[in-house]
Amino acid sequence: MFKNQKNIQLKLSALGHAYNDAYHFIIPLLLPFFRQEFSFTYLQSGLILTIHVALRSLFSLIFGSLGDRFNHKHLFISFGFVLSSILLGSVIWISSFPLVITVLLLMAIGVSTFHPLATAMVGEKAKPGKQGHDLSLFSAAGTLGLSIMSLLFGWLVQLWGWRMACLVISLPGFLLAWGYAQLKNEIPTHDSKPTKLTHKILFVVFFIGHGLRNLGTWAILSFLPTYATDYIGLKPGISAWVISIFFAGVLTGSLLMSRILDQKSPLKFVSFATILAALLIFILTYSTMPIIMGFLVVCIGLSQGFYFPAQNTWLTQVSSNQTRGKLFGFTIFIEGLSATIAPSLYGWLADKFGLVYAYRLASIPIFISFFFYLALYHMVKKSQDSHLRAASS
Repeated sequence: MFKNQKNIQLKLSALGHAYNDAYHFIIPLLLPFFRQEFSFTYLQSGLILTIHVALRSLFSLIFGSLGDRFNHKHLFISFGFVLSSILLGSVIWISSFPLVITVLLLMAIGVSTFHPLATAMVGEKAKPGKQGHDLSLFSAAGTLGLSIMSLLFGWLVQLWGWRMACLVISLPGFLLAWGYAQLKNEIPTHDSKPTKLTHKILFVVFFIGHGLRNLGTWAILSFLPTYATDYIGLKPGISAWVISIFFAGVLTGSLLMSRILDQKSPLKFVSFATILAALLIFILTYSTMPIIMGFLVVCIGLSQGFYFPAQNTWLTQVSSNQTRGKLFGFTIFIEGLSATIAPSLYGWLADKFGLVYAYRLASIPIFISFFFYLALYHMVKKSQDSHLRAASS
């Protein structure tokens, strides 16, 4: 059945990414219904999102390491889809509010298996010179899945209510679990050797930059609809569309990267995407016209679409098949740590100084991360040049 293992795996990874990201964002989609049915407060909503992100980050690190250790990444992903699907579908029979929340939070364990292991698998299967192309399309698939799921979920809720919608959405997850379980555990035959880096300090520089960048971008995303309502003057229902506009930019950026990423050093695109995001966010705080805000939000999304495929391509190039899952797991852990801190930190700053000022402050760690990435690019180039000189002498 799986004669062309590589093509099957890449297509399955794209579909899995689309569906896994939809599972990951199911809680934000459910929060308005929880507020109506369970009298949810904003504080409770924020705490649930924080706990969910924290659990996902922790277990991404764990499953990334386990996938490398036991070399059965596809089986861990299959387990993740089974667990997530069972938990999501079970809410149709649960009436207890604490139990519904517990079940949805436990979904973070299933969701956490996918990103570190599937990203590593895509990198392993990609041919030399095509890693950026495959990882960009992989990133685009996740964004497309989010967009489709938000529309599908809204339609299903109107037909049958949120509980039945969760059950219906959970069912295809079992098919994805079966698909991953059928994959053969083939050892990649190409490009298993990482680019040689002399100093581990290069990874330290990368992760500091990654953490700072995500601290700023997650602050922006957390309050984007609120910013559109309070400072641009849009109605709350329309402000929610701002997130869709943002993801449209992310999707476009990822698709553009699929065509050009393999032509240049990934760190060049990482640095460019970072300084672009910082500048656009700072300019956004001086915008009061809805159409200009929409344009800037699309461009910020575009920068995110540039960043993540470039980041994943570089990590693929500098890691081996035995350490790649762990490396991606730690990357997601750092991102999750920033996503956990940002809403509370910048929410407090917004209460103290106003949301506009908090947004301007959020651009600062992104600016700082740009200099870390710029330094990393020159350090990597210097390290690679020294290896070339040593090999030629």
